[in-house]
Amino acid sequence: MKTRSKFTLYLSVFLIILSNVIYLQDPWLWRNYFRFFMTGEVNSVELLPPDEEIQGDNSYQLIKAETPQRIISNSALNEMHQYAEEFGSHALITVHKGVILDEWYADYWNRDLLTQSQSMHKTLMAVLIGIAIEEGKITSEKDPIGIYLEEWADDPRGNITLEQMMQMSSGLDQYAFNLNPFSNGVKWLNSGKSIEPILDIQMLDWEPASKFDYNNLNSEILGIILTRLYKVRYSELLLEKIWLPMGGERARIHTDKPNGRAFTSCCLATPAMDWVRIGMMLINGGMVNNKQIVSSGWIKKMISPSPAAGFYGYQIWLGYDDPALPESAGSSGAVATEPFIARDTYMTWGRGQQHVFVVPSKNLVIVRLGPALGRQPIKPGFDVPYLVNTAIRGMLESEK
Repeated sequence: MKTRSKFTLYLSVFLIILSNVIYLQDPWLWRNYFRFFMTGEVNSVELLPPDEEIQGDNSYQLIKAETPQRIISNSALNEMHQYAEEFGSHALITVHKGVILDEWYADYWNRDLLTQSQSMHKTLMAVLIGIAIEEGKITSEKDPIGIYLEEWADDPRGNITLEQMMQMSSGLDQYAFNLNPFSNGVKWLNSGKSIEPILDIQMLDWEPASKFDYNNLNSEILGIILTRLYKVRYSELLLEKIWLPMGGERARIHTDKPNGRAFTSCCLATPAMDWVRIGMMLINGGMVNNKQIVSSGWIKKMISPSPAAGFYGYQIWLGYDDPALPESAGSSGAVATEPFIARDTYMTWGRGQQHVFVVPSKNLVIVRLGPALGRQPIKPGFDVPYLVNTAIRGMLESEK
């Protein structure tokens, strides 16, 4: 019995030491991994520590229309409010010709609270690539990424172009979801050393540009390239190139560890009004707050259909076709009961149906935000064209 007790004691001590060694090698992996299984309250601000905050100057303030000046009928706006509430939205903001026609928040929400963007963040990667080209940091979007990513300089993966990365046609593989904390599929999202599994991803058996394959790692690699080109932290880059010029408020940027690598495919928390500012930048050809953030020619490239997918441009979704959504969108619980009435509609898109809808022909921007984290942040059945089409149908005849 004494021998067995000693063995049990030694084994316990060994396991405790081993567990501590494993934990200390990558503590953020374990903290993030176990947090993944905890679903937050849908009525609360969803933060993703560790993160870094940037603070804009809030210099761009949109005018809010008086009720008699609204050009969308009250009945249409009420329908939009009801739809937003039905799908657990935090915020719904409708802007026409740069004027806020309607600003709705859930009872538990307000305009100062931060919402998670999820994949809406990807669109900012395309904007920043355009800025880098215009500032001479990048020669062209046709450049192979091996020029800018030394680890892949002599690797076939280095022949993928920046454009193919932005168009989600890189041919890079994806990590399958699993619960093994030692797998790259878990590490790239949770490890404090996330760059290692990201750059370890391999190629698929098809040529880049021949297929559309939505892949978060494309956007993460674009972020890595941008921070290396500018030799600054991503938070500094975002603040200097977009947030301050557009007169934004604030944002929290999720990193893999304190002072670590920023996630650039997701996980940017901002007030809803900052996404309105992004929408205004897009609809005005890269100009917002009287500043040209990126050229109108680059915005046109961003919203041009890629050869591999008519519904996707440079890190942004296009509603030009019928059907309005690709078949794969159904996996997110989204539906499209009809096409967009205005076929020039395009949109950012994040998990939980985070959207900035941009309709140039109607001079219309609509922002819808809600819970983004957890196993099912929004119930299935969200009709993606509904809010835009309801607004357009509700426009007064003089504005159509």
